[in-house]
Amino acid sequence: MPSVIIHQFPAALDMQPSAFGLKLETWLRMANVPYRTAFSAREMGPKGKIPFATIDGAVIGDSELIIDYLTKKTGAGLDHHLDSRQKAQSTMVRRLAEEHLYHILVYSRWVDTAGWEEFQTRFFDSAPAFIRGFIAKKIRKQVTANLTAQGIARHTLDEVYAKGKPDLEALPAPLGAKSYYLGDTSTEADASVYGLLANIHYSPIRGPLQEMIEGHANLVRFCDRIKALYWPNSRRGGGEEVEFTPDQQNAA
Repeated sequence: MPSVIIHQFPAALDMQPSAFGLKLETWLRMANVPYRTAFSAREMGPKGKIPFATIDGAVIGDSELIIDYLTKKTGAGLDHHLDSRQKAQSTMVRRLAEEHLYHILVYSRWVDTAGWEEFQTRFFDSAPAFIRGFIAKKIRKQVTANLTAQGIARHTLDEVYAKGKPDLEALPAPLGAKSYYLGDTSTEADASVYGLLANIHYSPIRGPLQEMIEGHANLVRFCDRIKALYWPNSRRGGGEEVEFTPDQQNAA
């Protein structure tokens, strides 16, 4: 197996606050790929974002590209058995979570005043007290500008959460009563959806998105199942551990 280091945000919410970071680590655990974690809120990857990975010295950004790279390098992909129809379903589920609902989660933390008040206290807790407020205000301004450019922050608070509701009504449908989105075994779609839903369901910050998830029993069961299998020692949804080996998971 290659040497894998995942560069992540610190676990500021008693779990990994990045949906993409948690997705990536969950995928690695599902695929039994050992890795170490380096926590930093300052060091950005080649795409200018976190997470990124150092794999046998090669630095790679973007969780999807990292998964593709490791799949080719190790043969440890989770989706090899899927047919073309299932692969299409996987893409649709992942895009719904990562390209739409994700932005509403970010909005709920950085723009929504109620969510921001608690999120900033937790996320910036490790920053020096004398510049903490300045840093928080600066980054919030940047994130809000990004969300405005993307489009979601152009809407009112009620409109944003109204847009999130159909997402959280759509995600239960393809899951149904199954353990995983595409059958009896976990795939990249499950890691992707878990990274997003866990950051809502297990978050210490409560709000409209949490209430929406709690109205769908199969989404709650899905989150609890993934957590029990791949993050059994996590206080919340996972992502606070410094390393992983398959032996560690099998022992759990």
